[in-house]
Amino acid sequence: MASGHIHRAPGAPPKDFRVLADVGASYTAELSPAYWSSLADHPRERDAQRQARKTHWQLARAAHGAVLESLRWVVAAEWNGQLYKVDGHTRALLWMSGALPDPGFVYATVYRCKTRDELNALYATFDTQSAAVTMYDRVTGAYREQGLELRSKRLRAGTIVDALSIAQRGIARSSQSAGESEEDWDVYDAVATFAPELRLLDTVDPQPEVFHTGIVSAALLALALDVKALDFFALVSRGQGSKREGLFDPVEAMLWRVARIKKQRSGWIKTQQEQLCAACLAALELWRGGESAQGFWSSGDFVPVNLPDVVRRVRELKRRASEGTR
Repeated sequence: MASGHIHRAPGAPPKDFRVLADVGASYTAELSPAYWSSLADHPRERDAQRQARKTHWQLARAAHGAVLESLRWVVAAEWNGQLYKVDGHTRALLWMSGALPDPGFVYATVYRCKTRDELNALYATFDTQSAAVTMYDRVTGAYREQGLELRSKRLRAGTIVDALSIAQRGIARSSQSAGESEEDWDVYDAVATFAPELRLLDTVDPQPEVFHTGIVSAALLALALDVKALDFFALVSRGQGSKREGLFDPVEAMLWRVARIKKQRSGWIKTQQEQLCAACLAALELWRGGESAQGFWSSGDFVPVNLPDVVRRVRELKRRASEGTR
């Protein structure tokens, strides 16, 4: 076995971890369920507690024969002298809680990874093979990778896929151009890009009934350009807009727009959210200008910003910041 490779896991007695066959790039090991559970989770692992509540795991309790045997087989990775679970996080939880019968032992196919990118690519391979995985699960996995512990109801569940897509590309995920697949857009990269803005936005407890996809994406873009924009979004979250002689200030104008979308039941239309993002960014600029700014008081309709231009500015800013940290 090559130098530096794990032959017997540190601190694990033979009954808990035993290499059965080694072909170099990977090997097969026999592990006790308890030892499997103790291994480090993959850095991008989604919420195993949430996964464990899904219906197919209830059906797995009645498995027998070949199906039951298949549950014993899990996937791990060896990287930088440590073992990580890759596929089998939820089973570890269910075995330890007794929600799935104790299998006695499990077999792990362990792949040796040379870099962190290989570790992530391996996880993505098995992640996409599971029909139970949703894009929202990947967002929560990306949160974990970035150390994001968001508290607001609007952000913590991970239902911000389209908002991230608008902020990073200017279009909602389902508005992508012909020939562009979902895999062409990396949600892990999007969360990493906007992790600082997500942390900031979380501090004002964005309310779900107000922070539609377009408002969230506008907040991410605006905060990337100027953290002082947080004051505007705090007012939006608290519903603290103003009216004067039948006209709205920029905060109230956005609240009015959201209410109109709700009334029309058109929030599901992706282009509507892109337009809402552009309008929200325009409202922010009016708010910054103060009451003396032309158009500060309005009927709620005003000229939106050029969204692709803002996205390009933010992308360039993020690129320069990334290069500056290398």
